[in-house]
Amino acid sequence: MGGKTVLGLALALLAAGDSRAAGGRLGTLEVAAFEVVSTVQLPADFQASLSLNLISRLQESGKFEEVVQAGYGSSAAAPPAVRLTGEVTEFKRGSQAKRYLLGPGFGKTIVKAHIRFTEIGSGKVLLERDVDGKVIIGVLGGDSKGATNGLAKEVAKVAKKSL
Repeated sequence: MGGKTVLGLALALLAAGDSRAAGGRLGTLEVAAFEVVSTVQLPADFQASLSLNLISRLQESGKFEEVVQAGYGSSAAAPPAVRLTGEVTEFKRGSQAKRYLLGPGFGKTIVKAHIRFTEIGSGKVLLERDVDGKVIIGVLGGDSKGATNGLAKEVAKVAKKSL
């Protein structure tokens, strides 16, 4: 390929707002606090745990150059390329005691959300999906907040596979 063709292709990609970085990784991901539908009562500590787990799991996924919380800026020179938004659509607290005493299937904690990855420059929706996280069993029944980690793992898995 000639130098002019390569330069032209690079300029075309920049002009199109392509958020992919070298190696197929996306640029900086901005994670917005998830909304909660009015019929769902998600405790504040679960919301905080969800935000922290999302940032951690998405960074670990290797799909993004950097993952930042919305409103806290980026350490990268470039502004965020992609934004993750979500809405918690279902929450069932479950019972750690039931999981411990009665075993798997009893007292499970569930968090479900509808997520959307959007390209910031164009507003184009890159991926939209329903995901969930659960705690079914764990050490001494498992901490119910583990469902937020399960949801974050699912979001990272979906992002890695589908973006």
